[in-house]
Amino acid sequence: MTSRRGNGEGSVYKTKDGKWVASIDLGWVDGKRKRRTFQAKTQAEAIRKMRELQPQKNHGTQLASERLTVEQYLETWLTMRIPGTVSVRTEEIYARVVRLYLIRHIGKIRLNKLTPTDVNAMMIALGESGFSASTRRMARATLRRALRMAEQDGLVTRNVAAIAEGPKMPLREGRTMTPEQAQIFLTACKEYRLGTAYALALLLGLRRGEVIGLKWTDIELSQDVVEISVRRQLVRDDAGVRLSELKTKGSRRTLHLSAPLVDLLECHRRQQDKEARLLGEHWRNAEDLIFTNTHGEFLDPSDFGKGVPRITGKAGLGHWSIHELRHSCASLMFSMNVPLDAVSDQLGHASIGVTKGVYVHLLPGSRVKAAKAMEELLFKDFVPVARPPQEPVARPLARLSLANDNNESLIRTSVGRPGLDPGTLRLKVSCSSR
Repeated sequence: MTSRRGNGEGSVYKTKDGKWVASIDLGWVDGKRKRRTFQAKTQAEAIRKMRELQPQKNHGTQLASERLTVEQYLETWLTMRIPGTVSVRTEEIYARVVRLYLIRHIGKIRLNKLTPTDVNAMMIALGESGFSASTRRMARATLRRALRMAEQDGLVTRNVAAIAEGPKMPLREGRTMTPEQAQIFLTACKEYRLGTAYALALLLGLRRGEVIGLKWTDIELSQDVVEISVRRQLVRDDAGVRLSELKTKGSRRTLHLSAPLVDLLECHRRQQDKEARLLGEHWRNAEDLIFTNTHGEFLDPSDFGKGVPRITGKAGLGHWSIHELRHSCASLMFSMNVPLDAVSDQLGHASIGVTKGVYVHLLPGSRVKAAKAMEELLFKDFVPVARPPQEPVARPLARLSLANDNNESLIRTSVGRPGLDPGTLRLKVSCSSR
């Protein structure tokens, strides 16, 4: 006969139909006494289930229901845990990923039964369905964040999405405009109503939403220096187009405006004032934005971005995206020896690593400039030691060809060590003879 268990250790008993039941006391939850009960085929299995939950109970964590599915948890996560912790735009992205990918593939699995194998199977299925590596990475990242909160709440003992293998991301070669291409682009922008906006995107490295979210009050004159503050962006979500404050401290920044940029903005202001006078009371720029549509209303971020390939195509530069203007700004500044931390600050990055690894690309001729710099530094006053003249490489080759024509065996007479490739005989010439 087994000994009686202590208070709070749980109990195991057999029902009339022959099943074993394990029951554990969870204590007081929300003013009510809670118990968890499990059924098993054998007494040993019932005891094992009860003992698995005991450590979690001792740490005061909330135990997940046996019937709680991944779908049910994710819906609760989206409605109860995420709001207020991320931007509205990010919240919408999470909801779309949950609806389109996670629930469809692993939604019916019980949360406490979810394994890394299930996550890997989902990733494989998404790949076989034609989804890109970027989409699969987003699906895994969303699940990993959701399960991190479930782990914090004690609903799961480990984050299986963090354990599962992530997709291999293809190496994407970025590109940047050359100074000549950038000058052609800036010249072409002068022919367009929103040309100043695209010029700012290139010269300041602003994001699409940051450019069209700028207000005239963001421009200030400080100690004879004109500066512009980047504090918000224009985004589109389920509620439509709206202004949104930038999320991080690094993305909120104040940038210096060069004299040519100030001239462009002044010209644009005069044009906007003219449009406002023509429309009169129908002008709707209540936010005092620098860039609006022809009625003073918010620009659509997607439509604004499509203006760049139209300008570059007509200017003979081919297809360029508005985000590539941001890449070009970083690379052009870097090529002019602007410190990397200053480039990172200009772009509003959280770390220099992002700037260097993603946005800074080598311009054509950069490696030549690097080699020339080392030559200038190390060999400018170097005097080479005089060496005896060596015969040109072509002469041994010519003699080798002649000997073969005369059926002479250079191999037998010239090989000094066994195994030496005959094709390399007498071809070792000093670098100084070139």
